[in-house]
Amino acid sequence: MELYPTQEGFLGEMAKGFTFAALGRLAAGFGERLVAEGVGRVVVAHDTRFLAREMAEEAAGVLAGLGLETHLLKGPAPLPLFGHALKELGAGGFYLTASRKPARYQGVKLRLGPGRPLSGEALALPQETPRERGPYALLDARKGYLERLKASAQGLDPGKKGVVYLDTLGGAGGGLMPALFKALGLEAELRELHPVPHPLFYGVDPDPRPENLNTLRVLLKAQEPPAVGFALDGDADRLAVLLPGGEFLPPEGVAERLKGREVEADGEGGFRFPWHLEEKDPFLAALLLLEALL
Repeated sequence: MELYPTQEGFLGEMAKGFTFAALGRLAAGFGERLVAEGVGRVVVAHDTRFLAREMAEEAAGVLAGLGLETHLLKGPAPLPLFGHALKELGAGGFYLTASRKPARYQGVKLRLGPGRPLSGEALALPQETPRERGPYALLDARKGYLERLKASAQGLDPGKKGVVYLDTLGGAGGGLMPALFKALGLEAELRELHPVPHPLFYGVDPDPRPENLNTLRVLLKAQEPPAVGFALDGDADRLAVLLPGGEFLPPEGVAERLKGREVEADGEGGFRFPWHLEEKDPFLAALLLLEALL
């Protein structure tokens, strides 16, 4: 089985290492670990990759078959929404994503609980997948997550004017920011690029690097202040920031503009706010950056 352990789970090429058979073993091994840890509830979620929904349904069935109370998040879910669901339910988590990897890859991020990643090397996998499948519940956590974001962004000036571009690259972060702008009553104009889920990420790798953001760069190059451009990776836990003129703001520059807030930056576009969620949240980072960049 050509699966590669990561610090948070496993990664493999689809139809080679990452198959439905391998997925079943992963889910079974993880479910057994949750039971051993005394965790009785699990949330399953997925990104926008090929067959991600079907694989998430299969994993949910396997986990439920082991006696776990299993919830499957509706639709492609960004990683911070997944993190919110874990926090609300006090659950373990099984999230199908290969993050910034090319479209031919798929993987899984494992959580023993909120903020408790499990490395692949620490997980024992059974030789075969259990045959029994159990029932699971569909979970729509979007409203609750938006309420959490709204509360965490308290003090944000809704009257800021300007243009905000957001390129989600066809990944799991599409469609959420417009609802957030509406909930907060923000007057800035939001222009979302590539918001529709796309298993091939519109022909680029879902990594918000300059070479993958040509459209956003062209738009920002022609844009006068006040304006800002944001871009997310495939599972929406990393943020890239562009300034008018098309210049990228490096991660350390982003962290500098978030000073005054308790934030942990990983130097690669990930920003975690411990008072908000155990997972990195680029949506909150983008909201807080509007104060400094518009």
